[in-house]
Amino acid sequence: MVAQLIWIAAIYVIAVLLVHILHKGGQSRQRSQSGKRLHYILITRNHEYVVEWYIRALTFHALLSGKRLQVTLMDDGSSDATMDVALRLALGGSALEFAPAVPIGFLESDPKLQPGIIVDLREPGQAVPLPFLQMPWSKGCRSKRGE
Repeated sequence: MVAQLIWIAAIYVIAVLLVHILHKGGQSRQRSQSGKRLHYILITRNHEYVVEWYIRALTFHALLSGKRLQVTLMDDGSSDATMDVALRLALGGSALEFAPAVPIGFLESDPKLQPGIIVDLREPGQAVPLPFLQMPWSKGCRSKRGE
């Protein structure tokens, strides 16, 4: 008799916890859909070795911050497999879209383009805009063949 009461109480507690978890998940999903999103604009040229790392790091950063992620990749005439790597990531479910490369001044002044954080991988001294990626011993991330 006591064992049956314990089972009934345990099932009741599990059901209550499940309802709370599902309710909280629905609230966070609504908040992330209606809340802010992170938009990064990656400008690449021959960065096949680092483009996947950047996109995965941005996805991890968005997951930690609880925001939706959108990455716009602008390729400036790569002759390596940069676009192949990015295409595989896009087909794999990453929030990645492609746009033609334009000068940065035009990118910042065009009102039709959605504002975003511009990461120009072509510049070797550019700081990484993610706080968890800025390590004191790091001098930036450049590809072997990148210019």
